[in-house]
Amino acid sequence: SIMTSWEVVDKNSFASVRVTIPPNHGISCESDAVVTMSHSIVIEGRMSGGILGSLFRTFLTNESFFTTAIKAQGRHGDVLLAAQDPGGVVLHVLTNNGPDLLLVGGAYLASDSTVTITTEMQTALGNSLMSGSGFFLMRARGIGQVACAGYGSLHKYELAPGERRAVDNGHLVAWTGQMRYETGLATRSLLGSMTSGEGLMCHFYGPGTVYIQSHKPPVRAKGGKERTQNPSSGLFVVLFIFLFIVIISIAVFVFSTQDVTFTSSGGSRGGGRKRIGSSREF
Repeated sequence: SIMTSWEVVDKNSFASVRVTIPPNHGISCESDAVVTMSHSIVIEGRMSGGILGSLFRTFLTNESFFTTAIKAQGRHGDVLLAAQDPGGVVLHVLTNNGPDLLLVGGAYLASDSTVTITTEMQTALGNSLMSGSGFFLMRARGIGQVACAGYGSLHKYELAPGERRAVDNGHLVAWTGQMRYETGLATRSLLGSMTSGEGLMCHFYGPGTVYIQSHKPPVRAKGGKERTQNPSSGLFVVLFIFLFIVIISIAVFVFSTQDVTFTSSGGSRGGGRKRIGSSREF
């Protein structure tokens, strides 16, 4: 069958994707991802999944409300696509009997028209809160290519059955849907995780494929300056303060209880002597 041809240009440095499209075939991509296209290419904006689906994409996964449908009309055409932020791009092939691909918000760049992109909620609350991937993910299913974009260079890890790999939260891009993962401490102790600066990590279990980005995307601070933020740093600060308050509260309670017991005991002995003295006076 006639297929589209995908090629990553400058894979690890300001990467882009060049797609060659056969006549009367098409692909889909994020809004404003088209850099240049040949004369035979026709593009139009669409609401992927209808109004509700587009709203979910926009507010839950940080993707655009409209997606762009690209089609080669009458003859072969080519298009160059790029993500909004500088970084790398990887291509993942979905097969008929293979697993789906899960993407974090903002990682989807483009896909064949035979691939369906939906939004879903993570079922594990701990992973939603602490993995850095968010409550909602994007699921790519079908047959064809999926282009994923990330910040910095992108790296692919193939995990064998039983193999385990830890990934710092904030560096996740995508992983195959059949994989199990859980969020936990980077080291064996809470203090070690806090002092090492790593905090929380996502532990993936094979078999499957994991795509990660080498750098964490910067967030806008006040004044327009960009800074990189560890998604778990704030959580650890709050947790540390909470534990400190609990320990102080327990200590105060214990000492207060001991003081009351000692005072009661002393009062009882004093009262006993007073009664004896009163008896002698009588």
